[in-house]
Amino acid sequence: MRGPIALVGYMGSGKSTVGSALAVELKWELLDLDAAIVEREGLSIPEIFAESGERHFRELERQELVYALEGPQERVVSCGGGIVIDPRNRSLLQRVPTVFLREDAAILYRRTRGPARPLKGTSFEDFSRRYAERLPHYMEVASLHTKPGGRPPRRVADEIVEWLKAA
Repeated sequence: MRGPIALVGYMGSGKSTVGSALAVELKWELLDLDAAIVEREGLSIPEIFAESGERHFRELERQELVYALEGPQERVVSCGGGIVIDPRNRSLLQRVPTVFLREDAAILYRRTRGPARPLKGTSFEDFSRRYAERLPHYMEVASLHTKPGGRPPRRVADEIVEWLKAA
């Protein structure tokens, strides 16, 4: 099995949780891009959005993705939900095994109402519109599409490991 492997999906799809389970299963390092940005900047993602705007955040995100994919091969990279907005990021993600964690918008919306979420105040209609806009990009970069569907993260990780072994 070769890595790194990237996990993509809209906010609330389980990228960090499944990424953690996958890293344990593979005995690889986990690099959560959102967590790396928060650590480097010393601000939460909503604070970065509020103080510097989404454009600045997306540039930080891009820098972290480049770093993550240039690093050790034995690495699981949990990407932020908007990583696919930038076509340069999509190009990078197409070069590595990338898994799209796909869930229904209503489920994702319920999961993302917490205060640490950058779009927590958006309406369901706006949330769904953003997801629909990004969906083709997730599909474009993904080598594997899977729907967690309420399964335990370890089961989703097992599915990904089996796919990696067969590749």
